[in-house]
Amino acid sequence: MALALVRKQVIEDTYNRVLLVTRDLIAEGGWQAAQMSAIAGRSGLAIGSLYRYFDTKVDLCVQVLAQVSEHEAMVVQSILASGDDAPSRLRDAIRVFVRRAFRKPRLAYALIAEPCESELDEARLRYRKNLADVFAEVIQEGASRGEFVAVPADLLSTCVIGAMMEPLIQPLARERELSRGEREALADHIADLCMRMTCVTSVTSASPAAKARRSRKR
Repeated sequence: MALALVRKQVIEDTYNRVLLVTRDLIAEGGWQAAQMSAIAGRSGLAIGSLYRYFDTKVDLCVQVLAQVSEHEAMVVQSILASGDDAPSRLRDAIRVFVRRAFRKPRLAYALIAEPCESELDEARLRYRKNLADVFAEVIQEGASRGEFVAVPADLLSTCVIGAMMEPLIQPLARERELSRGEREALADHIADLCMRMTCVTSVTSASPAAKARRSRKR
């Protein structure tokens, strides 16, 4: 029994290590960087051993995408579940999503838009659907109080996902990283546009940085 438990733990540890290594490789060079030989070498495994855990590279990458996207959805959900009014929570979640994307821009680009195999693209669509479902809950809540426009919550949340992700594609794909100020400005702009699209009355960003920028423009 003890040996079986040890073996089970070794298998779980190896599995998680491979996922972590693969995620790091994708963060360094996108989907193309996640080659099975590179993954095996960095994981300390023979390539034959790696195939005992994952049938193909695509299978492995789908698992990584699912793990990362689930974590990002949980971060968004925790913000949306806070005690503020629905529009403020929605705005905050959008800003945090944008800011977090630039922590690992190459990984975020892979998760959002990088050309890839059809299986990975299908997994990305599931990721978007999961995020849209999370946003739909707070939109439905706010709509019941007249805070959001009278559009079905699932449709409006899908529009928010598109408006939130599409502007990130080019900045994430660039070799030059955006400065902190540029990232904050982009997060504010995307959040403000999403709020104007969803709210009954215009709601602008309440971040100190955004207020300071608007004050300087006056």
